[in-house]
Amino acid sequence: MINVLYVGGKETNISQLSDMNAQLDYVQNGMIALSAVQTGEFDAVIIEDRLPLMTPSRLIKELVAVDSNTPVISVVRGPERKKDLLNDYDLGLFSYFEPDNSSGEEIFSILSSAKQFKSFKKDVPRTTLRHFSGVGFEKIVGVSPRMLKIYHLMCQIKSKDVTTVLYGESGTGKNLIARTLHNISLRRERPNIAVNCPAIPGELLESELFGHEKGAFTGAVERKNGKFLAANSGTIFLDEIGDMSPSLQAKILRVLESGEIERVGGAETIRVDVRIISATNQNLEQRISDGAFRQDLFHRINVFPITVPPIKSRKEDILPTAMSILKSLKKKHKLSVEYFSHDALRTLMAYDWPGNVRELENTIERVVLIHDKPIIVGDDIKYIIDENNSSLQSTVSESEHSPAAASAINVNEPESDIKNIPTERSDIDTSIVRTLKELEHEAIVAGLERTDWNMTTTAQQLGISRMTLYRKLDQHGLRKKD
Repeated sequence: MINVLYVGGKETNISQLSDMNAQLDYVQNGMIALSAVQTGEFDAVIIEDRLPLMTPSRLIKELVAVDSNTPVISVVRGPERKKDLLNDYDLGLFSYFEPDNSSGEEIFSILSSAKQFKSFKKDVPRTTLRHFSGVGFEKIVGVSPRMLKIYHLMCQIKSKDVTTVLYGESGTGKNLIARTLHNISLRRERPNIAVNCPAIPGELLESELFGHEKGAFTGAVERKNGKFLAANSGTIFLDEIGDMSPSLQAKILRVLESGEIERVGGAETIRVDVRIISATNQNLEQRISDGAFRQDLFHRINVFPITVPPIKSRKEDILPTAMSILKSLKKKHKLSVEYFSHDALRTLMAYDWPGNVRELENTIERVVLIHDKPIIVGDDIKYIIDENNSSLQSTVSESEHSPAAASAINVNEPESDIKNIPTERSDIDTSIVRTLKELEHEAIVAGLERTDWNMTTTAQQLGISRMTLYRKLDQHGLRKKD
C-alpha cells in the first residue's frame, strides 16, 4: 500500500488513482498540506495543477523545507504549469504526469519509485542526507533500485580512503560517479585529476602520468611533473584503465603498493599520497585470461568495485535524467524549451539507448537545437533517433561497399559472368531518363496530394516511417501551400 497526500484535488480528479493499491488523503490547499506532512507519514505528495493560497512551485519549496525525504509529484494540465517544471526540479520536485494522457500503470510506477526512494533515505545517516537531491545523489540523477544500490555503496566508503573501480558500458556516467566519490570524500578539498587513458598515445601516457626529466626523450626540453604529482593528497581518476599497456600497469601497481613514482628518465623516487579511482568498460578478468591485464593489479584496484548499469535497465531514471539534461541545454543555448510532452516521454522510454546517457544527451540536444519551441513532442525525438540510426546504417553500408570491398567481390566473380555484364544500352532515349531523386520527388508529391497531406497515411502508402517522410520533405524542399 502506498500512502499518498493529494493536495488541491478530489477523488474524481484523477480516476486512475481509484484503481491502484494506494491510500489517498485529500487536502484542499498548501497550508493544510504543510501541516499534514509534519504530523502524518506519507510515501508521496501529489499536488494539483492549480492551488489556492500558494502556487504549486511555492508549495514544493515549502514541503521540501519541512520534509525533504517525502517525494513531491506534480499534476500537469495547463500550459502555465509546464513553464515552471524545469525550475521546480531545482526546488526538489520528484516527478510529474499528465492525468489526461497517463495510464494507471504509469502513475503507479511513479508512486512506487517515490516510495522506494523515501524508504531508502530513511536508513541513510542524517549526516549523509545532505548529499541527496529530489531525484538523486549530488549531481547524479536516478531513483531506480539499481542506482539506490550505488548510492548505498558510495555512502559506505565516503569517509574511507579506498581504491575503487567502476565497471559499465561507455556513456553510463562512470566519470560523474568518480567525481562524486571525490566530492563526498575526506579529500574533497584536495586536487581531483582525471586521465582518459585511451586518448593519450601509449608512448606518452607514462610521461603524462609520472612526468619526465629534461632530455628524457626527443622534445623533453624541460622537467615536467605528471598527473600523479598534480593529484598529490587528492584523487586521480584513470578512465579506461583496461587499455593500459602491461609495462605501465606495473608502475601503477607500484604506486598502489608503495606510494612511489619516478619521472621518466629520472632516478629520484618521489612519494605521493593519491587515492586511485579507475573505470573500464571491459571484462578485466577476461583481459587477465588473455594475458592483457595483470592479475596483481586487478586485485589492487578491485578492492571496492561498483557496476554502473545501462540506462535501458533503469527506465524510471529516464524522465529525471532527461529533465536535468533539458535544463542544462536551456541555459547553455538560451532556448525557450520548457517541457517534454507525455508522448515525448513515452518515446524516450521506448528506445533502448545503446549509447546510454551520452546518447540520450546528444539526442535531446539535437532536438532542442532543431526544434526550438517550448514543448518537445514525440515526433521531434523520433525524427532524431531515426536520423541517428539512418546515419549509422549508411556508415555500415558505405564500409561494406567501399572500393576495397567491391574489389574483393569482383575478384571472386566467375570470369564468364564478368564478360557477360552489359556495359551499354543503345536503345534507351537518354533525353527522357529521370534521376531516382526526381522519381522519389514525384512519388512523394503524388502521395501527399492523394491523402490531402495526411502524413501518417502518406507514409503508410509509401512504405516508409513517418519520420523518414518528414526527412524526405526537408530533402526535397516540400512544404504544404496554404
